[in-house]
Amino acid sequence: MDIIAKRKEKLINITYFAVIFVLYYLFLKYAFWVTAPFIIAFLVALVLQKPIRVISKKTKIKRSIVGAVSVFLILCTIVTAIVLVGYRLVGEFKGLGSYILAKLHDLPELIKSAEAWIISHLAFLPDSIENSLADTISGFIDNILLYVEQGKPAEGMELNADSFDLSLITTPLGGLLSTARHIPAVLTATLISIIACFFVTCDYDSLTSLIKNNISEEHERMIVKTKRLFGDVIGKMLKAYATIIFVTFCEITIGLNVLKFIGVYEGGYIIAISICTALLDILPVFGTGTVLVPWAVISFFNGQIGLGIGLLVIYGLITVIRQILEPRLVAMNVGLPPIVTLAGMYLGLQLFGVVGLFALPITFVMVKVLNEEGIIHIWTVKREKTDEDCSKNDEKVREKTENK
Repeated sequence: MDIIAKRKEKLINITYFAVIFVLYYLFLKYAFWVTAPFIIAFLVALVLQKPIRVISKKTKIKRSIVGAVSVFLILCTIVTAIVLVGYRLVGEFKGLGSYILAKLHDLPELIKSAEAWIISHLAFLPDSIENSLADTISGFIDNILLYVEQGKPAEGMELNADSFDLSLITTPLGGLLSTARHIPAVLTATLISIIACFFVTCDYDSLTSLIKNNISEEHERMIVKTKRLFGDVIGKMLKAYATIIFVTFCEITIGLNVLKFIGVYEGGYIIAISICTALLDILPVFGTGTVLVPWAVISFFNGQIGLGIGLLVIYGLITVIRQILEPRLVAMNVGLPPIVTLAGMYLGLQLFGVVGLFALPITFVMVKVLNEEGIIHIWTVKREKTDEDCSKNDEKVREKTENK
């Protein structure tokens, strides 16, 4: 009977978690963007509750008034930051986009330079091998140039003719204009989020009381503990990501300005390049090398040896500092294997888009933390014996000896 009862319990648990998984999938897939304004409002209210209680207690002002003023001040701060910083960034990114599009027209010359550089470094090989490799490389480069310049496949070439079509690169940039039709919906969602922030922040206590009155004390304790753990996890991850982005941004900005000061780098758009590269640094697999290494290789092909070396030096310094800094960030050491984080980001991106890129790894972390805390029971957690546990065991043994 014990075996049958255990099997029934396992089946019930599997069914329970399967239902939660389906509901979670449906929520992220179809309901997240609909409820996003209210989720944002609740998170803002949750963050502001502690300072609101402190201010209200010291000033004897109603929490609703303090909450409304707090949301208004935050909104003014965000708008001011967007106005002051946004103008500069829009100009930077606009110029960078135009610069990249202009450089795409120089792609055939770059490919030819790469061909000449590769062939020139084959002189150490025997003549027969050198000539054979040179002919192979030249034929391959000619096919690539045919794709780039005409969009037609060479005879005997079995690749898709669109593989090297420049329109595939320029279309995403030009396609941004098509998002203009979504602007009214975005503005509406922003307005709803602002209004919801005021309402939820002012009525936070009544809303939480309504929830508490309709659940048991056990579930209430579970929700409170989960909320605390969720806040800790999100806070640590945001702190880690913000630190990595800021440090990488400063490193690239300083590095490019140094290269410009010594006359190696003659371009501009340093702020835009630094922001884009720093944002890539928080993604696994990609990192700063996605930008700096190809840029360095292209610089070598163009004969800009100093710039190429400088970019590689910047990349090396960023990598070394990242290896020193990352272990010190608590949020990056939550015990989740890197392969699980990478799988979560990939699956989230494939299933839910940009939202899943961040939501699924956070979900994995939360499931791990909740399982370790005993709130949910998915797998067995082996706990190492601490000094406190050993002292408790010694006391139990001493009590049994005394009783005997």
